[in-house]
Amino acid sequence: MKKIKTTTVLFNLFYCMLLKEELVVADGVFTWLQRDRYDEIVEKYINAIKGHNCASRSKADMMMRDDIVTQIPKANELLSKVFYSNRSALVHMHNMALNRAFFMSYILQRMNSTEDYSIQPNLHYLYMSVTADINANPYAINGSSIIFDKDVYYPNWLTNLDFNKTIPLFGVKGWRKDNTFAQGNFIREPNRRVVQVKDIGAGNNKNYTNERHKMNPWYQFWLPDLDKHEDKSNKFTYSIGIRYSNVTGKFIKEEFDVFNFFGPNLPSQNEKDNGKMPVRFTVPYFDCGKSNKWVVSAVSPIVDFFPRYSNYTHMRRQRFVGVAVMDIHFTKIDFNACGISPGNPGPSYLAGIARCKSNTGCKHLSGKGYKRGGYICHCKNKYVYPMDIQGPYNGKLIEQATNAEYANSFGCIRGDHYRVLPIVDQKAHVTVEFRVANINKVSINKNNCNSVPASSLHLPGDAAYDVENQFKSQGSTALRLSHFLSLFLENIQATDNFGNLRGGGRLHQDHLFGEVLANVMADYRIISSGIFFEPYIFKNQDGTSKELFGPYAFKSEGVAKAIDMAGLPRKYIFENWYQNIKERWKTNTAKLEKYKMNQLVRSDVKGTSAVKFEYYPIAYFAPKYDDGMWSNPKFKCDRMVDNWVMTYSIPFFQRDYVAKKNIFAGVVTVDVPLDNLEINQCPQSFNVANAFKNTARCHISTECRKIPGYKYSRGAYRCDCKQGYEYQFADGKTFIEGSLVELEYEKKVRGLFSRFDSLVCRVQGGATTINSNCISILKVVIVALMIQRFTE
Repeated sequence: MKKIKTTTVLFNLFYCMLLKEELVVADGVFTWLQRDRYDEIVEKYINAIKGHNCASRSKADMMMRDDIVTQIPKANELLSKVFYSNRSALVHMHNMALNRAFFMSYILQRMNSTEDYSIQPNLHYLYMSVTADINANPYAINGSSIIFDKDVYYPNWLTNLDFNKTIPLFGVKGWRKDNTFAQGNFIREPNRRVVQVKDIGAGNNKNYTNERHKMNPWYQFWLPDLDKHEDKSNKFTYSIGIRYSNVTGKFIKEEFDVFNFFGPNLPSQNEKDNGKMPVRFTVPYFDCGKSNKWVVSAVSPIVDFFPRYSNYTHMRRQRFVGVAVMDIHFTKIDFNACGISPGNPGPSYLAGIARCKSNTGCKHLSGKGYKRGGYICHCKNKYVYPMDIQGPYNGKLIEQATNAEYANSFGCIRGDHYRVLPIVDQKAHVTVEFRVANINKVSINKNNCNSVPASSLHLPGDAAYDVENQFKSQGSTALRLSHFLSLFLENIQATDNFGNLRGGGRLHQDHLFGEVLANVMADYRIISSGIFFEPYIFKNQDGTSKELFGPYAFKSEGVAKAIDMAGLPRKYIFENWYQNIKERWKTNTAKLEKYKMNQLVRSDVKGTSAVKFEYYPIAYFAPKYDDGMWSNPKFKCDRMVDNWVMTYSIPFFQRDYVAKKNIFAGVVTVDVPLDNLEINQCPQSFNVANAFKNTARCHISTECRKIPGYKYSRGAYRCDCKQGYEYQFADGKTFIEGSLVELEYEKKVRGLFSRFDSLVCRVQGGATTINSNCISILKVVIVALMIQRFTE
């Protein structure tokens, strides 16, 4: 008998196991896919309606179903519900819309007097505000608007309009402009740093209050506000306190000046009515004639007393006079293709279109936008991956598979001999605690922080690992204020005049107090926020300079307060966070990015047309998010915050017209609580500065994965079985919880009965990965080898 070469046998076995399927006729990618609801949305809306044909389409054609975008953030759920990274952009939009609504409501009511008319936010302020919203958030926010209802806006910037007169319509809308083919863009790539801003109350098709207007789904939420019987249920009274300072190192008064104003509603935790929320989201709609994109908007109402400037105060009522709107492109929003479940609550039109097999479970992947394949398929309990597969299966690969590949792959194998963990009546109570650098942060509080050593009020920087990513939205809020200040201070001179448009003006101290108050009131993760000017940069309305000016807002027992930090004995310019930023940017501004604002203003009082502003475009230089600095965790013992915080600092700049250059003008800061940081205990490389890395107690048979949503606590991880191992418990799960591992380990250390040694994955067995065809070939080869052995 002819001998069989060993190399031939190995080649045949390898080829068989590589294919793992019978020889089939080749077919193309996607040939097995059936048309589903995803294709319906693409064909009916995204591909059908474009900027060149939207004017001829009906409003109904340009608005999608209300169950396309799900898991919408609600104000009364932000503290109690975990919103994962697939909804972080929507949460940020929610907070930014609320931020602008708080500011506008506060400043309109604060300056609701004849004397304050000329110093209210002018045309430049509003245009630059929406521009900063967009440029400071290059991927989360693609449009921003401040839009007023009909006949409620009093323009202090129209020189040919009598005092105490309104204009019919006024709305500042900005959107990101594609500058691929713009003059000066030589590389022909969009840089996301140009904003188009327009008064949508001017020009053709300007009546956005009309129900038939094609791009106003944000209007009917609160406007027009004519029913005074709903004032108490739709509006909320906010109380803030401010301490002013006119002389460095001294306050005007020791107590706070209290000011009450009406703002967006503050619903209870049990409120279910979406109409009572301070922020509401639109359905996806086509922004025809403006950005010409499919967008989703977050909308919050602006409140003011109306009519303004009236001596008959008993005849005035608080009214919704406008809305603050933030837009995001629809294609940037994730959709969950998995079935309806507690993690993917319905109704959801796109739920259930994932192509996971029946023995696998579906899990959403964040950051994919409106694209197929944004999910993974993992083996269900009592099922395991084939031994040559390292799961889970990627949804993108499944969607691209051929018919034969899908039929013979992406499945799991049934296991056997599963057991359950014993239920133990444990009387001894065990808690899990941890320390950082021998400092127990729990032991330091506002009552003893002044008596402990100064070194105890600081934690090492690696205790705040990943703060720049987890709190990027809060840092972007400070960046937005930096952009606004830089844009205003680099381009506006007090004496500017543009014919019938009054230009110039200066920033008022109440403007900036309103900005920092809005930062802390609109985002629960921001404990405090401040603007700190360089000496003699900030000018009063009469042109005199203040040595120092530092409006600083903070939350005290749920109430927002603000002080001018210039009134404190110690000057803020000597603080480390200020010095670090100043040293970096004082003499070198070369790394600042250049941004542009293209603004269209009304040609006359009636808004007959929209024309280019005299300065078109307006350019400014400002930092980006990575130019800011996060501080190490510290306990802020100042009788205001009194909490463990991390501070994000970002500079802003002013134009020196004599030297013809931009100069460092100050710092914007936000403080975020350390308790909201999520730690990562999983193994990481030696060069990663993480105080908690490699502290997870997963067994060698498992692989550690961080679980999001748990704030600064141990056990926020899971132990997944490695390739070649399988989960051995019949409890409906496919992994071991890190919290259980930590708790059982503590019991073991204390000599109590513990299940710690049982929390492992067993070696995979009992199931084969080789299909029947390969098994047949293997049997033939083995028999041939045995015959050859005995015939020699």
